[in-house]
Amino acid sequence: MIDDFVTAKALVDKIEAFAILHNYRLSKQDAAFTPDPEEVYLKETFLPNDTNPLGLAANSSDEQKPIYQVDIFTPKTFDSKFPAQAIANLIKAEFPRADFIVNTSEQTVKISNVSARPMPNNKTHLWTMVNIDLVVLACNS
Repeated sequence: MIDDFVTAKALVDKIEAFAILHNYRLSKQDAAFTPDPEEVYLKETFLPNDTNPLGLAANSSDEQKPIYQVDIFTPKTFDSKFPAQAIANLIKAEFPRADFIVNTSEQTVKISNVSARPMPNNKTHLWTMVNIDLVVLACNS
């Protein structure tokens, strides 16, 4: 059985360490957060997906393909998209394709792809989204 908590916790721990290292505030999923219009901040969201069996037997392994989304918000006062693109590149380097986030006998979480794209801006910030596509496998025994 896939444990979404294990996956989400490993991901938030990793992005939290990244945010601390680079001195960015982090808005955690479902937590209250008030951004400063003059600061760079990150927002993380774990998006689980349907779990599918990999075989026909009741004890077949399960597979899930969730997405971990990290939004980058840079102040419009920067008047440039380049700071957000630089941060996106740092995040992509922190979450490289084929890296294992979790690798235990119960569950494996591997990064399958990482992509970044600009999004519509809000009143105070430019918004860039980084999608981290995952493959999660769990044994059922």
